[in-house]
Amino acid sequence: MKITAMTALALTMGIGARADQVTVYVQGSDAVPMSIFSHAQSLANGIFRGAGVNIDWRRGQPPRSEARPKEAIVVEITTKTPPQLEPGALAFARPYEGVHIDVFYDRVRKVNPDSLTEFVLAHVLVHEITHILQGISRHSETGVMKAHWNQADYMNMRWQGLPFTEADVELIRVGLAERAKTGALIASSATH
Repeated sequence: MKITAMTALALTMGIGARADQVTVYVQGSDAVPMSIFSHAQSLANGIFRGAGVNIDWRRGQPPRSEARPKEAIVVEITTKTPPQLEPGALAFARPYEGVHIDVFYDRVRKVNPDSLTEFVLAHVLVHEITHILQGISRHSETGVMKAHWNQADYMNMRWQGLPFTEADVELIRVGLAERAKTGALIASSATH
């Protein structure tokens, strides 16, 4: 099933009926060729649309005047990952902190030939952003939230994309509700 077909199916099932806006600031994206990064963002947007999430991609740091805890997500892309840092991982998120993600672009590029880099990068971004949105460290047996992708998964990323499971989508919805509640509490306490 293509990503666009997954989106249509999700909309038909009512999963994507309500879209939540999530702001993601990306640092270090200049290390990734623009064509690869743009395509990866577009692919990630398609996967998230199926879960009713719209990503507002921005470059740099969140402005201090606007930034409140757990409202924006910050992705740091690195190209010279120390071997001892999360060995074997393509990225990692801090779901309980709720903001920061590190993507190891040098490792993403080594997974498959250049022709798959943007597909792998898109799925890595979706996987890690989902950890932050869900607010927990968990994995699914299949799909984009699978703990370890195999060669068949990597090939499917290119041809049809890895979907969210129903549990993934439900946990995103719960996590977004919690983030909204936290943001409202912070905003309320700032005005009083």
